[in-house]
Amino acid sequence: MSGIFRPREIGRRLFVIKPIAGMLAAIAFAGAACGQSATPLTPEIIFQLEAASAPSISPDGERVAYVRRTNDVKSDQTRSSIWLVRADGSHHEPLSADGAASGSPRWSPDGQTLAYTYAGEAGVSLRTRSRDGSDSLVTELPGAPGGLAWSPDGNRLAWSMFKALPGPVAAALPAAAEDAERAAPAVVENRLTFRLDGAGNIPPGIQQFYMIDLRTGTTTLLSEDGLGGSGDFVWANDGASLIFSADRRPQLGQLPPDSELHRLDIATGDVTQLTDRAGPDASPRASPDGQWIAYLGYDDHRMGYHNTELYIVPSGGGTARSLTASLDRSVGNPQWAGDSSGLYVQFDDRGTTRVGFVALDGSLSVVAEGLIGSTFGRPYTGGDYAVSATGDVVFTTGSPQHPAELALVTADGVQSLLTDLNSDALAGTALSPAEAVSWASPADGRDIHGWVLYPPDFDPSRAWPMILEIHGGPFTAYGPTFSAELQLMAAAGYVVLYTNPRGSTSYGYDFANLIHHAYPGDDYDDLMGGVDHMLGRGFIDEERLFVTGGSGGGLLTAWIIGNTDRFAAAASVKPVINWASFVLYSDLPQFFYRYWFASPPWEDPDEYWRRSPLSLVGNVTTPTLMMVGGADVRTPRAETEQYYSALHLNNVPTRLVIIPDSFHGISNSRPSRLLTKVAEILRWFDEHDPGAAPLPQPGAP
Repeated sequence: MSGIFRPREIGRRLFVIKPIAGMLAAIAFAGAACGQSATPLTPEIIFQLEAASAPSISPDGERVAYVRRTNDVKSDQTRSSIWLVRADGSHHEPLSADGAASGSPRWSPDGQTLAYTYAGEAGVSLRTRSRDGSDSLVTELPGAPGGLAWSPDGNRLAWSMFKALPGPVAAALPAAAEDAERAAPAVVENRLTFRLDGAGNIPPGIQQFYMIDLRTGTTTLLSEDGLGGSGDFVWANDGASLIFSADRRPQLGQLPPDSELHRLDIATGDVTQLTDRAGPDASPRASPDGQWIAYLGYDDHRMGYHNTELYIVPSGGGTARSLTASLDRSVGNPQWAGDSSGLYVQFDDRGTTRVGFVALDGSLSVVAEGLIGSTFGRPYTGGDYAVSATGDVVFTTGSPQHPAELALVTADGVQSLLTDLNSDALAGTALSPAEAVSWASPADGRDIHGWVLYPPDFDPSRAWPMILEIHGGPFTAYGPTFSAELQLMAAAGYVVLYTNPRGSTSYGYDFANLIHHAYPGDDYDDLMGGVDHMLGRGFIDEERLFVTGGSGGGLLTAWIIGNTDRFAAAASVKPVINWASFVLYSDLPQFFYRYWFASPPWEDPDEYWRRSPLSLVGNVTTPTLMMVGGADVRTPRAETEQYYSALHLNNVPTRLVIIPDSFHGISNSRPSRLLTKVAEILRWFDEHDPGAAPLPQPGAP
């Protein structure tokens, strides 16, 4: 960027990108790009990767606490611990020397104390660390809190905690003798939502609010009305109440999601509802001057995708107004400026995650860009940031060749890198930059956007095999961020194309809702247009095309091979195969049928079948690998297994891979699962690659 103000149009909003010295593109990360003297990425390196997440910057901007995610080869886990670093990048050190899991770093209003959670051998506790380095136990907790916040005066901490409640019990059976054996009792359920992916079976219960006075050590239960709260809360500016977001309807779990803002009076425990509309209201934030409450939400029109907007309302009550109504992007993670002149927000634009400042008149300027998330799997958009009272912004940043680090942009626009967590692991490793590409969709000529990774020894004069990798969601987006999965595919000798077909976020409301009540629809044409675009560049072998994707990408993989035989092999990972069975068996049935279809499956079975990849399985001749997590309840394993059975019955070469105990997020659960996923896909593609070198025969020299 040249250092001058450069306007940019996004939808109906014209905003300004502020000049920032030393932009992300100029930050030098360790590691070697393709074409340099280096070695390809190997699976062993994945166990050495680290990433920065969840930064918290002290009000004076002098110190940053963040959560460092570290892959551990011995335990096969990704561990999280808090580290501290000064704003100039010095004094980088762990908060605790014992390596125990810690998280939720929160600076006190005066910046002198850091509160955090600590998970040691004795269990979970809430602790504080003062500036002089002394550590204090605040209280023991029965589990991880669902939120943690300092009171404005710095004397109290509040958090939420799940409280289990009695549920249905099994019918009584005849009493058994003491030495008699009996099977486990029946599990009886009467809730629609009783399990969640990533958590498994969830007991009946509610979230309650607690507060501890740090001066006396007294802990107080703040809410006991039985309707519950959430971890999404903030202290009111006067310290007399909490403002929280929750869906407190008694029919919770049966109706469409519709959270509202509420005020909890600290002294009385009374709860007052503050908002009331069809649509979620969340992320409340009280302005430092006490005049405003900001929050996120949208009017629910039962579309597959809605732009989440930033609202403000007078703290004493009144009419709310949206500050981002004309910005054709969703915003998130709002944080007030120290002088209450506006809020910082996070948003995605064409696959790039940015931090913008929204003034109270609705004008928007970009203050940081190039954010990436802290996971190592696929290249989704995301990232974290925090703002000091003086306007310094710390955020997670990286590149397709480097996992998330911490960077700082000062209030006057000077950017610097605070951490370098992966220089040792990636030194001398050939990683591919992401080349941006675009093409016109054969469906309607719309511009479709994507990226390409190349093998370390890429030579455009040769013909290369290519993998089309498709994201899930479907309402999400890929970007030019780090992906160990895709880098390993490139290191194995494949050109890798990953794209944002219609339905992807970060391109506006209309683009996302092109798939409303139509998915998978014309995504097929968008994706095939990308394949044809790459073939037209002259270095892709048309006989060595491969396709894979997970979740919605697994669905599209199955849809593609039901419509064409141009791919040598496919790998469909955790897909939706049969919309009717998915809607009724997933962990969120109340959501999917209301927003992704016009009616429930029993009212329009033909529409559910028309959009199901299973309806096209009779056309499939492509050798197809099927993969799913054994504990997946988002796209349950029955989806994968019924398609596997159909392929078998149709005499199509297939293989079933179950990742034991894994929920939907296979790659982000344990490092070895990421490696297993990639290894099984690459093995399948190699076995069905018409251009691959023949495998050695038994007994051959």
